Amino acid sequence: MTRYEKLCAEGRFPFSFWCYCGLDILGPEAVKDWKDAGMTVAQTPGFNLERDKPEQMLAVLDACAEAGIWAIMGYNGVSFGWDPDSQAEEDAFRKRFEKAVKLFGDHPAVLGFHAGDEPNSAKSSLSAFKTYAIQKEMAPHLTPYQNLGPYGPGTTEWVGYEDYDKFMQDCRDIAKPEFVCFDVYWQLMPGEDGRELYFGCLKKYAENTLPYNIPLWYTGCSVGHFHYRCPNEDLFNWQINTAAAHGITGVSWFFMYMRDPHGNYRVPPINEFWERTETFDWMSRANRRFQRMHGWLMPQLTLQGAYHVGKVYGGYPEFKPTALIKAVGNEQPMIVSEFKDAEGRDYIAAVNNSQSDNGWVTLVLSGKPKVVQIGWDRKLNPPRVQSPDENHPNDLRIGHWLAPGQMEVWRVEKE
Repeated sequence: MTRYEKLCAEGRFPFSFWCYCGLDILGPEAVKDWKDAGMTVAQTPGFNLERDKPEQMLAVLDACAEAGIWAIMGYNGVSFGWDPDSQAEEDAFRKRFEKAVKLFGDHPAVLGFHAGDEPNSAKSSLSAFKTYAIQKEMAPHLTPYQNLGPYGPGTTEWVGYEDYDKFMQDCRDIAKPEFVCFDVYWQLMPGEDGRELYFGCLKKYAENTLPYNIPLWYTGCSVGHFHYRCPNEDLFNWQINTAAAHGITGVSWFFMYMRDPHGNYRVPPINEFWERTETFDWMSRANRRFQRMHGWLMPQLTLQGAYHVGKVYGGYPEFKPTALIKAVGNEQPMIVSEFKDAEGRDYIAAVNNSQSDNGWVTLVLSGKPKVVQIGWDRKLNPPRVQSPDENHPNDLRIGHWLAPGQMEVWRVEKE
């Protein structure tokens, strides 16, 4: 069993974050931040063998193990960036990775090693995919972590390909990843254009992973920068739940620690004064709330279809009646998704796709099925049944108030 398989068997949703600090800044005491933020997977401070002592990193890993947090090892020299056409550079990479595995690969907290971020040319893409493959070959019990860039206008050329589907095919064929992760922050742009780009990005990655039984993670935004807004609690909920409704089963946040002020980055979870900000509290509650409501369930489900209601984004289909759902009544734009579990049981998820406004959603289910609503701490609650209407006198109508970005999930069993 690989470390990722062990992570999945725990029944916890993976929440992670990006860490750009070294061991000279962060030590084992930082694990309390990660635990309090609701993280189940952490990116460790970077380790440099020429500067740091293995005992420093082992202390961090020991603290992760005690806190029940998996660790993605940041280790200098084992990410992509070497020339994939050079046997000498590959041999040197293999030696560096062999040393890294010898030092840390057997620690029970280690999920795997960081294999690099955002390849941005044909050569770096090949380097990235080969890096992942070599890490898996040399340490098959570990699971590498690698992050791809967002899909959108111009990014096909940016990664050095004429076709993004071919880029993803090479990822599948060469790297053979246990899961794929990508980043996208356009959802925090003001106006509608950013949401169109965000959902288009989700759709492209989902099409290239989920049909191949490859789990999909993504990196959302937890800090205001460039033209991206500072996220509040509603926007953290929105990012988690819209992703989950489209089949994503792991979320990483960019980023946790400010280090020192730079650019127009502002109000991160932990600021330049090393204080927890309101963003930390919002992110923590969103992570922990999702974990206790739906985190145990969503990674077990297989997406059957995701539909947009009221406002369609990113090329996703507009809702039309399905075998399960005859109609949707909505006050705000909604996402309605259908899933199945390993036993073949049906689930329906509804997400308020507004980032700012509350709304009531009504679902008309075909016939009179038995329905339970997934509640806090795995409780199965009765749904909020509505009176039949003249258009659906023989069908079950259920409804719910949804805050911005809120998701509710129901299990639907046969009549």
